[in-house]
Amino acid sequence: MHLTRFLTQLISETGGVSLEDTLVLAEQSPSHAEEVAQVRDFRELLGRFRLNQSPLEPLLEHPVSLALEGFFRAFPIPFRDEHIHLTGSLDAEFIHPRLQRLLDGPQRALYEAKIAEVYGRDALPIGSVADVDRLIRLGEGERFDRYLKILYLPKLILLDRQAHHDAAYHMASRLWRTSNVGSLRLKFTLMRETTDPSEQIPGIEAITPEDVVMGLYDGFRAFQREQPAFRFVLSPSFRKEPGFFDASRYRTKRDSFDDQVRQIIALLKKHPELTDVLNEVDTVGNERGFYRKAHFQEMRVGMRKLQGYGFRTRSHHGETWNTLRQGVQAVDNAMNIWHVDAIEHGLGLGINPNFYFHSMLQRMLHANAKREPIPTGSREHAEVMDMDWSGREGIRDKLLNGQSLTGDETTLATKTKFHHAGEVEHYQHDVLNRMIDKRLTLVSLPSSNKKLTGALEDYKDHPFSWWEKKGLRLGVGTDNDITLNTSFLREMLILLYTDPLELKITKLLIVTTGESRRPYLSHLLWQMRKAT
Repeated sequence: MHLTRFLTQLISETGGVSLEDTLVLAEQSPSHAEEVAQVRDFRELLGRFRLNQSPLEPLLEHPVSLALEGFFRAFPIPFRDEHIHLTGSLDAEFIHPRLQRLLDGPQRALYEAKIAEVYGRDALPIGSVADVDRLIRLGEGERFDRYLKILYLPKLILLDRQAHHDAAYHMASRLWRTSNVGSLRLKFTLMRETTDPSEQIPGIEAITPEDVVMGLYDGFRAFQREQPAFRFVLSPSFRKEPGFFDASRYRTKRDSFDDQVRQIIALLKKHPELTDVLNEVDTVGNERGFYRKAHFQEMRVGMRKLQGYGFRTRSHHGETWNTLRQGVQAVDNAMNIWHVDAIEHGLGLGINPNFYFHSMLQRMLHANAKREPIPTGSREHAEVMDMDWSGREGIRDKLLNGQSLTGDETTLATKTKFHHAGEVEHYQHDVLNRMIDKRLTLVSLPSSNKKLTGALEDYKDHPFSWWEKKGLRLGVGTDNDITLNTSFLREMLILLYTDPLELKITKLLIVTTGESRRPYLSHLLWQMRKAT
């Protein structure tokens, strides 16, 4: 408490300068000896984190981090979570009693079989909140494919309008109370029917898109009556994958998507009160293999129809990729074909191609020195095959097969990598500059980007601060805060720690609150100082 008060006073008196400057000034404080000692220890730990000598977790658990979290929690303007999904943001306390009712019912064997199919036999029996919590959290080292699977458990309980009402109210209340989040852009699935057996949900056929939308709307409105400052946007999200639709009802993916578009428009006509909150859509799912122009055609006409009704379009792209070039290409085509207004994740636009490809080449050359082949299906294999080896195919094959390269061959492999990195970098900056020109928003999700993609060596490599310097419009989200073991305040701290030298605390507040009037923010900071 004393440390939070100390930092709040210092931040308010300096107008929210960078974290490093704040810590330097804190160390020079003529009083507060105990707090100064804690700040000095934290600053040393932060330095080790930046030098890859300490992981993130000890930094987040330090008393100074807890004090900064307290400062953000008390900030007078609630924060805006620009990207949060329904299924990955329901906690075990909410899920367990509702799941238990299903397991105690006549279809227990069916539900247990489905749970075992997705989570394994060790998931059973489920008898407590802790059992549920264990299943809905992403494990250490688990990546994107597994992440999509473990979102299954919350889907089992979202079977009627009341369940969606309760879920929306619970989520809004929890985030308001614990993370000072007062605005949500909620991603949710309108229709969950699919031909994928592992994604099929017992009883899902009984719920309609109207039940889903109106349940969520009524739940958020109920919380809004208690907290009038609360705001929300309902963002129906459609799976991109070609096979993710109900083949028993629709002939093609396009037929399925077009019908959902029709239902959304019909909902707005039937419930005009939705107009202010149901005004955008998103696309989600695994985008590996979804990057060519042809991949975007099935949903293009439906997107254009929604835009004709005033909808904005957002898309998860640049999140995962087989090759970095394809990750950039996916964003490019989303802009050109779907005319998106925002890119969610966009990590492929923040990876430094020269570092990315050279570090990859170094790993491959270490393996080559040991005569180890590059595994088929690995990221390294995909990237090598994506490079232009014209006239050097023999060198490529030796590298892939673990046959030792000569010194001259290593030089030629390095030149091939160099030119490929330059091409990708040029493409990447071209896309970024067009995003700036079109004033598109790029939403950052540091925990999701680090845990799910494997493309970031560490959290400090997240490109948020670089994007901010380049002039992109930015937002921040948690993605699935429960599944990813994070919170909005934790995401803010991570972003602050990625660039403690230059990212100003005030700039982070501007991005996360949407309030850009700096004099007003300074006034609010001073009011916080008075309150301490």
